[in-house]
Amino acid sequence: MRLVTRPDFDGIVCGALITAVEDIDSYLFVEPKFMQDGAVDIRPGDVIANLPYHPACTLWFDHHFTNEASGFHRPIVPGRGGFRLAPSAARVVYEYYSQAPSASPTLYADGLRMMRTDRITTLLEDTDKIDGGTLTRDDVLDPAGYVLISMTIYGKESAEEPYWRRLIDLIRDRSLEEVVDDPEVDRRCRRILGLQERLRRQLLERVELRGNVIFLDLRDTEDLTDANRFLLYTLFPDGNISMKVSRDSQRADTTAISVGYNIFNTTSTVNVGELLTHYGGGGHRVVGSCRVPDGRAGQAIEAILRHIAEPAS
Repeated sequence: MRLVTRPDFDGIVCGALITAVEDIDSYLFVEPKFMQDGAVDIRPGDVIANLPYHPACTLWFDHHFTNEASGFHRPIVPGRGGFRLAPSAARVVYEYYSQAPSASPTLYADGLRMMRTDRITTLLEDTDKIDGGTLTRDDVLDPAGYVLISMTIYGKESAEEPYWRRLIDLIRDRSLEEVVDDPEVDRRCRRILGLQERLRRQLLERVELRGNVIFLDLRDTEDLTDANRFLLYTLFPDGNISMKVSRDSQRADTTAISVGYNIFNTTSTVNVGELLTHYGGGGHRVVGSCRVPDGRAGQAIEAILRHIAEPAS
């Protein structure tokens, strides 16, 4: 079986859980947009996690609003996987195997026992916090444990794949303390912590607060430190939603747009995932992304800005 998942922390944890109970012999790491565009060759035997649905797969697990809105959602089905609007896709994976342990003929009994340990309970709680954006200010300003590990996964370069696969194995088989002590994980965690102050300065220099919108345009630079995506919200508490615009690192002549609630000021009422489906993207109610051709980027950016901006009081 092949695991097809997204290279973010939720996707990595899905991998750790699935490989504990299924006979996974290969991996494919892809971003949601490639699945939405039908650019991924999905075949029988594939297990898809944390990505849009494809009818050819054998198992599918997801939790994004846009899959519910598209009609692809379904409850947990023995032998087929499941969907619900959970804080993380890893939570859906866990519930599937916990509630339907006889669903797959290749289940490993040791893997099922592992899922019922306190270690996995803690892992899932932290994954829910990270993917659901329910971190505390201390989690963001002084990241540690799984929160810090999640910041070492950039998800942009295929050269990072050996690290993603290593994390799947480590998180599946080792305690948090052992994962953090792994030399490569430790090196990357130290790098993230060392870049915190630089990132803070960069954000203060480049962010424009447009009323309630925290607007960050990175199309003219590749220098922004790729670390701690939540730090932004500690610096601009008056903004309740952010919009980041950058060049798409995986597609030529394409602009990446991401929108998300300020996790410390969640007063916005915009359904982000639904909004971004109109621009070929999607996501959750409170966070999402889309990719648009450069020629249409300006129009899309202004339209999205108008939608998420609130009238001045």
